[in-house]
Amino acid sequence: TNFKSLGLVTVMCGDGTNDVGALKHADVGVAIISNAPEVKPEKKELERKEKEKSDKKMAILQEFREINQKRTLQERQKLLEEKLKELQEDTMVKLGDASIASPFTSKYSSVKCVCSIIRQGRCTLVTTLQMFKILALNALIIAYCQSALYLDGVKFSDGQATLQGLLLAGCFLFISRSKPLDKLSKTRPHANIFNLYTISTVLLQFAVHLYTIIRLVDAVHAIEPRKASIDLDAEFSPTLLNTIVYIVSVTLQLNTFIINYRGHPYMESLRENKPLCYSAIFTAVFMTILTFGLMPDVSSEFSLLIPPDHLKQEVFTTLLLDTGLTLVFDRMLLWLCGDAKLKPIN
Repeated sequence: TNFKSLGLVTVMCGDGTNDVGALKHADVGVAIISNAPEVKPEKKELERKEKEKSDKKMAILQEFREINQKRTLQERQKLLEEKLKELQEDTMVKLGDASIASPFTSKYSSVKCVCSIIRQGRCTLVTTLQMFKILALNALIIAYCQSALYLDGVKFSDGQATLQGLLLAGCFLFISRSKPLDKLSKTRPHANIFNLYTISTVLLQFAVHLYTIIRLVDAVHAIEPRKASIDLDAEFSPTLLNTIVYIVSVTLQLNTFIINYRGHPYMESLRENKPLCYSAIFTAVFMTILTFGLMPDVSSEFSLLIPPDHLKQEVFTTLLLDTGLTLVFDRMLLWLCGDAKLKPIN
């Protein structure tokens, strides 16, 4: 109660009926099972116990077969129920009264489980915060790209929209499957999205992305001037503006995943998260192929044109600079104000 009155988050561990009140009153209650091992057994110990259980099951089955012919049906059913109940008692965890009042129950009698809860909670919190950043940046990028196309009466084809969704869906899926690290960090993440780091990095990253889009759209207009009359209801036809804006849009959205993935010290790094890493590499390589027109058949399949040579170089260089600048800005802000401060206890 004293800690909660100071505005601190409290954790209570208990194993009996006398702890129920404190477990309910705490912000996080953890029930500890009595007569359980303090730590998780070693792999060899687990294998030994599994072998003992398996041998015991086989022995019970053999015993049941031997006496099966000498018993009546009711006696066999009663014997089978007794043996099954004996097996269940050996394998099932016996929960205490404290488990009823607690949202978490530990299979071990040590309070080390609290560290696991904190690590899992921080990983979930950081994943949620970075998803908010990614969604905010992607929404701003898509909105401006669509407006740039609308002003010229151009739009994405169905195939382009489908490809974009498939390439980015993998990133969204794998970024949410990040696992926490085994070691608890001394630092702590921000508790909500309304903090100096999140707001500053989103604004600075979008400013860089906006400059990139405007610069490349102007480069396209220098080659293909804007039409005098625009028909918004016309059938889709491939244009150079559509091709460049599409490549830029997908690449910038991919950048938001790579730049805003937090990693250490709360979760796996980008290299350790293999599915996300491979998905990002595949998308980046595929966008490079489309930029330089290395596979004309694939480009034509998605209604994309092959840009002129000088425009290829400008697009590739500009996107590389965009990635480098956003990475530098984000890491600087992360170093300055990326972690939350501990409240002093008076």
